[in-house]
Amino acid sequence: MAHFKKFILFSFFFLLITFIAGCSDEQENDNKKAERDHVWKNQTDALKSAKEMSRKMQKSLSQQQQTLEENE
Repeated sequence: MAHFKKFILFSFFFLLITFIAGCSDEQENDNKKAERDHVWKNQTDALKSAKEMSRKMQKSLSQQQQTLEENE
């Protein structure tokens, strides 16, 4: 009976340690961090793209205004 109790106790601790080790996946934490960085990267890229588009539109408007002034 004493050997059976030791076996059960050993099995319980083995399963507990295996469960804890399986749940603490550091790679998953790195992936989540990379996702957060990726989200911010998309937002900053979108801001840069919007600024570039604004410059292009401003240049186009300036050219149109210059063309209208030349034709007057």
